[in-house]
Amino acid sequence: MRYARLLMALAGVCVFAFASEAAGAQDCKLTRFASLPMSTLPDGRIAVPVGIEGHVAPFLIDTGGISATMSRQFATEIGKTPERAPRGLIGVGGAILSSSISAADFSLGPMHGKDIYVLIDERIDGAGGMEGTLAPEMMHRFDVDFDFRKGLVNFFSQDHCPGKVVYWTNDASITIPIDVDPNHKIRIPVMIDGQKVMAMLDTGSVTSVMSMGLAKKIGVSLDSKDLKLKIAFGSKDRFKEFDYPFKTLSLDGLTVNNPHITVLSDTLLPSGLGDDLILGVSFLRQLHIYVAYKEEKLYITPAAQE
Repeated sequence: MRYARLLMALAGVCVFAFASEAAGAQDCKLTRFASLPMSTLPDGRIAVPVGIEGHVAPFLIDTGGISATMSRQFATEIGKTPERAPRGLIGVGGAILSSSISAADFSLGPMHGKDIYVLIDERIDGAGGMEGTLAPEMMHRFDVDFDFRKGLVNFFSQDHCPGKVVYWTNDASITIPIDVDPNHKIRIPVMIDGQKVMAMLDTGSVTSVMSMGLAKKIGVSLDSKDLKLKIAFGSKDRFKEFDYPFKTLSLDGLTVNNPHITVLSDTLLPSGLGDDLILGVSFLRQLHIYVAYKEEKLYITPAAQE
């Protein structure tokens, strides 16, 4: 889900983090603040348990999002009455998020934040296995480690020796510089069939997608017999999704063969996608990913490599 920026302070979590950072800085050891079990939603995306006022529910981890959200149903269950949000937001499809709740206690495992605003999203109803979303405005305060093999999302202190983070294997890992935009979204350079493009890591997207405009830039012809229409909808079928047999997707030498990437007609272009490839969770779960937001580095290995 993509929203305009909303600044929120995770004060309690930061206090917890700062109080623990010094121990890890002196000997280059990582300081782990929390290790949350990763559950897989019916559509393949991932969620972690989030506590609000002591009530725990699965929240989607959305590295491509902006602000934490929750369902109105969950707000009612925990005794919260949504009020007008400090800043209204417009989501995909023109959905307006204009209400929020303030959580006196917001927890990620043993970490606790106080007085956290969470937006109400009327489109979330719990039916998809989640009651809210956790977005980068909170996550960027930590190093976030996605261990798909063990089914864990780990939160580490950002106070460590540069580059000393690959704890899960003694084998070679790949380090990729990342571009962290003002909304804390993560962009990296990748190669698709030998063509360099920028890609955004988006655990909130089920599959990897690109615009037709980007596809044409990297050599996909509209007349290609390999470009297969998957679905068309809307007035006069103006919105279209295509399949195309891309051969390779490489991240600094780590290559995945036959990556599944959906090509979207430009009329279906999500706001902010532009010429970026979106790397969805179906691709990302093939990797072990350590996001060092402060260091602006991504450390990766194949998920099976331990």
